[in-house]
Amino acid sequence: MNHLRQYLHAHPEVSGYEVQTSAFVVTHLQKLGIRTIHQGFSMHSVLAEIEGKEEGNTILIRCELDALPIQELNSFEHRSTVKGVSHKCGHDGHIAILLSLAEKLVNNPLPKGKVVLFFQSAEETGTGAKAAIESGIFNDYSIDYAVSLHNLPQFPLGSIILKKGIFTPTVESLNLQWRGKTSHAAEPSQGINPANAIARLVQFIRQLHNDDKSSPSYFVTTPIFIKMGEVTYGTSAGYAEVGYTFRTWESAKFDSFKELIKNKIALISEEERLGFEIKWVESFKSNNNHSGVIDELREIALMRRLEVIEREKPFDFGEDFGLFTDTFRGAMFGIGSGENCYPLHNEHYDFPDELIPIGSQVFYDFVQRNT
Repeated sequence: MNHLRQYLHAHPEVSGYEVQTSAFVVTHLQKLGIRTIHQGFSMHSVLAEIEGKEEGNTILIRCELDALPIQELNSFEHRSTVKGVSHKCGHDGHIAILLSLAEKLVNNPLPKGKVVLFFQSAEETGTGAKAAIESGIFNDYSIDYAVSLHNLPQFPLGSIILKKGIFTPTVESLNLQWRGKTSHAAEPSQGINPANAIARLVQFIRQLHNDDKSSPSYFVTTPIFIKMGEVTYGTSAGYAEVGYTFRTWESAKFDSFKELIKNKIALISEEERLGFEIKWVESFKSNNNHSGVIDELREIALMRRLEVIEREKPFDFGEDFGLFTDTFRGAMFGIGSGENCYPLHNEHYDFPDELIPIGSQVFYDFVQRNT
């Protein structure tokens, strides 16, 4: 599987444009003899069914197809061939793990049950899981479990990282547009400049910021961009755009913070005489891991003599598998990429091929025990 993973690494595609990646996956699945393959239901996602000999439980195993808009700085032979795009989150490795799992399931058929392998488009933008679920394709299955993994740098290579309950936070981003009135810089009173509104909002959001992960009011507020006016010194700006990303552990808590921010924007806009438009984008629900599934994964890891790391606090990155753990009994677990591995989204990161057989074996063992 290493050569497949390295081919995928060399030919990355960003979220929602995974045309060739999807085709590559389908071709490989067909070569394995898998005939029930669904496409066209949600961007470039692929769903493949592998049935056991008798009826039993249905298990959904998911990976991601998309790469990131990051220029790779590596020089190895399988480096990205696409300018400004590279697999810096390890989704190429996650795909290879599921293709390896598919091979195992074909060569060692299940006595009963069904496995649904889901290769998901557009995870990085937080739109892929939502689009797939809203397509209704999963309504055709009675899914008993949904499981996924993510490689995690700075953890021992091949270790299994587990946590019951919240594994990753709720994350969502704000795009705010303010419309005032442009005027001559000599007569700013004749216009409506959004600068003061921006200053007020930045101060308000800063007061909400709390990066203490043990606090019940944990709420990380990250300014992403502020745009106002043009580089025209004779003109007072009449338009502004502000971007933020917010995260907290629980969806309900996030909604309460979100309401505070919406109300404050409305108040500032009224007092500063500005028109406004709010868009909430790139939404990731928190992954809430089912305790029973985590117990199963722990038993499997120990049986395979893999190092198990029990995580006390959630990770702080967003992952849209949270919509699946919100819908089905399931969990996301981590697999260590090595203590010296570059961080995710770093220009030098590369997925360790040693993880492919480990990840596929853990999935296969889980399927065997639960179908």
